[in-house]
Amino acid sequence: MTPVEIEIDGERNESLYVRPLQRSIRGRFDLNRVGEPMARMKTYRWPVPILSQRIGIDQDGVGYLSEPLHDGAHAPIKERIEKQGQRLEPELQTFANIHQPTWLFWIKRAVQSGLARVVGGSLPDKIDGKPRMNFIVDRPAETTGERLTAAIERQTIVLEKLLERLCNE
Repeated sequence: MTPVEIEIDGERNESLYVRPLQRSIRGRFDLNRVGEPMARMKTYRWPVPILSQRIGIDQDGVGYLSEPLHDGAHAPIKERIEKQGQRLEPELQTFANIHQPTWLFWIKRAVQSGLARVVGGSLPDKIDGKPRMNFIVDRPAETTGERLTAAIERQTIVLEKLLERLCNE
């Protein structure tokens, strides 16, 4: 497994909804990117951008979410955030037994859409395996043919019961 790590860094200070995790992760926030003039006046309080969380897959195939603001180099920003009553995610959250094609697909899609950039490792040209697209239903989506077959089987059972009841009268 080739490791890969991305940082959420969209042009409009976006967050990213990570489908495999079913949650949003914070993107890079830079007041200089905000078009509102009043927001730019606040740059004296936040002169440097707030780094985004990072998501990736390590060389062992374990998914993770990291919070770079715990690093000592970013202590002033971390303290300022905590003084405002906000709290940061843990420094590292790991997710064992991930479905790698799914994670790679959604990571690659975030990079291709311009919401993220690769900061470690590299994305594969081709993803081996079928990524999961539906996270609302636990089971994989049925094909149209499978649904039609199941409907005909249910209809056959009902007709058999009806025929049996008519023959017994």
